[in-house]
Amino acid sequence: MKKSLIILTLLALMGSAFAQNQGTKEYVSALITFRAESNVPQDSLNKYGVIIQTRSGRMATALIEAEQYQAFLMSNLVERVQPSTRVFLHSDQVKEDGAFTSTPYRRHQVKADERPDKREDVRRHIIPEEDIRNDEAKGWYVGLMLGGSSNTMQVKNAMWSGTWYSQRGLNVEARAGYQFNEWFGIRSGLGLVSKNYSTDLQVDFSGATDSYQTYHQNQYIQLPVMADLSIGGETLRIHFMAGCYAAFWASQYRDGYIYVANDSRPYTGWTYRFVEGYDYRFDAGLAGGLGLTMQVTPNWQLHFEGNYYHGLLSTAQKPYKTFNRTWTFGMGLTYHF
Repeated sequence: MKKSLIILTLLALMGSAFAQNQGTKEYVSALITFRAESNVPQDSLNKYGVIIQTRSGRMATALIEAEQYQAFLMSNLVERVQPSTRVFLHSDQVKEDGAFTSTPYRRHQVKADERPDKREDVRRHIIPEEDIRNDEAKGWYVGLMLGGSSNTMQVKNAMWSGTWYSQRGLNVEARAGYQFNEWFGIRSGLGLVSKNYSTDLQVDFSGATDSYQTYHQNQYIQLPVMADLSIGGETLRIHFMAGCYAAFWASQYRDGYIYVANDSRPYTGWTYRFVEGYDYRFDAGLAGGLGLTMQVTPNWQLHFEGNYYHGLLSTAQKPYKTFNRTWTFGMGLTYHF
């Protein structure tokens, strides 16, 4: 019974696919440079099933019937061809001017083996698909990232016993970068990152031990610089980032109890004043991350990513050493010029 259902399902899927392909025609979408004769007779184009979409002088974007594509490349009409995609369209989807009336039924990249192997003078002018993609990927981009952060403190040589807890916060970054090719780029940005934490410390003063619970809300202005390696297709790509960062400790807000010599009163909700000789406001360290990008339009990309920042400089000069360990996560949009 199960085998019969599987066979029937497969037959139904095959039938559906066959039905969908009926009434469709396959085209190659390409950018064409015609030879010196700019006035190409229309009947010459009709011979190869060429539908001009836009044209300026000798340059034109066009749909070429896939069955005639090789013959068109060998014709005396063509000086240069930049293939883009192979597109399956229903017959009622193509107007006389070559415009699509609706979304193409199906499309995929032109393969390398679909390029001509004769007429060296023509083949020399055909740009490989990989070079086209790399050229399109090059250039600057800018964007905005929004998300959250999670920070904890690594403490060395603590003078009091107790626990340091991770706390969450916000992360906002104005992103900028340069893409050298399809798979490698450099990215940076200027952001505002919360590196928050809380403490529950057992303070021994004058022979008596008191417990102090304090929430620390820290805002840093941060500048990361990372290499960006990516793999994947045109729509979805996975990114691996690695580099370093520098940051400035802009402010701290405290809530709860804090130890002050000769004064055990609680302090609640106050902005901390940095103390020279105790606080070190410059932070720097290593950075790395993992991300996913989705191409939503030819110029806009949607980003999802998580990054880790490993501080190498202590935020305290004394009485002990404290180092930020920060995770950020979020999403954003970038515009590619």
